[in-house]
Amino acid sequence: MIGKKLISTLFIPATLIVTLSTPTIQAANEDTVKSYIEDYYVDEVDPSLLEQDLDTIFDQLDPYSTYFTKDEYQTFKDSINQKFVGIGVGIEKVEEGILLNRVFEDSPAKQAGLHSGDIILSADGTSLKEKSIEEAVTYIKGEEGTSVDLTVLQDAELNDVTVQRKQIQLPSVEGERLGGNIGYVQLYTFSQKTASELNDVASDLEGVEQWIIDVRNNPGGYLTASQQVLGFFPSVSNAIIAEYRNSELTFNSIQQDYAFDKPVSLLVNENSASASEIVAGALQDNDAATLYGTTTFGKGLLQELLTLPDGGAVKLSTARFFTPDHNKIQDVGIKPDINSEQPLADAHRVALVESNDYKTFEEDRVSPSKTFEIQLSSPVKAQSVKSSVELIELGGKKVEFSLTSEDEDTLLLDPKDDLSSDKDYMIMIHPGWENNDGKTSNQGVMQPVDVE
Repeated sequence: MIGKKLISTLFIPATLIVTLSTPTIQAANEDTVKSYIEDYYVDEVDPSLLEQDLDTIFDQLDPYSTYFTKDEYQTFKDSINQKFVGIGVGIEKVEEGILLNRVFEDSPAKQAGLHSGDIILSADGTSLKEKSIEEAVTYIKGEEGTSVDLTVLQDAELNDVTVQRKQIQLPSVEGERLGGNIGYVQLYTFSQKTASELNDVASDLEGVEQWIIDVRNNPGGYLTASQQVLGFFPSVSNAIIAEYRNSELTFNSIQQDYAFDKPVSLLVNENSASASEIVAGALQDNDAATLYGTTTFGKGLLQELLTLPDGGAVKLSTARFFTPDHNKIQDVGIKPDINSEQPLADAHRVALVESNDYKTFEEDRVSPSKTFEIQLSSPVKAQSVKSSVELIELGGKKVEFSLTSEDEDTLLLDPKDDLSSDKDYMIMIHPGWENNDGKTSNQGVMQPVDVE
């Protein structure tokens, strides 16, 4: 019999794992696997089912319980740890082909001159216009050391680009400072390195006014990683309650050296699953963050892993897990505190308002080419006040602009480029500027902007 203490506990990311070869379960020790299922599966298994072959048995279990060949098991672990062979891009489907919504630093794609916003029209002569994302990936990916010839639409021009496929190790955490000194952190997965990477990113952004943590489209990963992430929140002591067939366990958060001591917003969506839902549920139960977005995926089954002598593995659902307040996750998900179709922009707007005791005007709806008039209470020179003025893209950074005087108490703020019609903005005028008489302002103002 296999002892629980010898089994690594993890959560299967709720993503599609492509099977590249036919599983040969018969090569494993069938009696060991059947005994494991009989003793540890989350629900009692009909004895007659255990008399069937392993393929039939797994077909009757939940969709997260599965068998991995040696190669598939390695692919599974690599997917959690953000390690794969490819060109280093994030993609989405558009009418013309495959849009690059992200090109990673130091990736083969970056080195070949590809950028976010480029559209791949074909790969090795095959048009991707009618291909799904899953189909397109099979043409773009390949073995390490090989290359792919891409036809790419870049800034309205067609270019042919050859990209060599390489082994890529992506970070599980990245962050940046948004406009208005708001810290933005994105967690892509819950890997073995997530806690240390989160510590490094948060430390680099030290001094921000508030935090926005993004687990949208994060499919999960290791239970331990979610416990470690929750350990960054001093008020959160428990991660989940796990109900096994014959017992119940509470998994605690794992305390970290760094602590989030400023208000936190957590962004979630329907693809935030498993370990992401553990973090979302625990933070919500403890009022440790405000959740923005849409209801999460709803995966509340815990898997444990049995490594087999042939290098393959069995991943088996052994418990249902619940939030610390015993709220159900499986097939239900975590409902956000604030439903939002643009959670990053909404969370950024609220963070700016809460971080600054400024007079805030009603939202102004404008055209993309709008030049803004700023009416001041006393005469001032444009250059003397420019350092106190910010135009911020909500969910992004500062926008460049020129500031000129129309008359002695009216300034014209002209963005360098047209504003984007699918984004919102905030104009901030911070206190501390002096008028022509040397008097200092003591009231900041904010003007939300919605572009038509």
